Amino acid sequence: MDMNNLIRLIEGGADKLADRWVERLRHEELMVDYLRIPEDVLREHIRQAYEAIGTYLDQPTHPMMKEHFRELGRLRRRENVPLTEQIRAIQLARSVLWQHVMEQGGFDSTVNMYQAINLYRQVTAFFDHGIIYAVEGYLEQK
Repeated sequence: MDMNNLIRLIEGGADKLADRWVERLRHEELMVDYLRIPEDVLREHIRQAYEAIGTYLDQPTHPMMKEHFRELGRLRRRENVPLTEQIRAIQLARSVLWQHVMEQGGFDSTVNMYQAINLYRQVTAFFDHGIIYAVEGYLEQK
């Protein structure tokens, strides 16, 4: 499975990924304030993010990506969601994405495994930058 197929797998599975993410949120300890946000709002926001991830996955410092996560941080601050819950929600988004990729398989050769490792590196960098930008936005919001 090449990188383009992996990206299509993620983007094409956006609805399923969003459902899984919301389910994981429900079972995560200490996400009480985050779960006050209506589920349909949470689901739609993360679905859109998964659907467009291929555009920015290899560009974690892209200005639009930065602003997306900064605005997310500002929004969660206005909603009185603790910063720890915001960070955990982003970590869960990464975890759900990677679990989905691994379940789809296609890593049966050395070349495919190399592509999987490269994708994992990109996914991790993307979400790590997302956390930093969300924290910046959160701290900017008074």
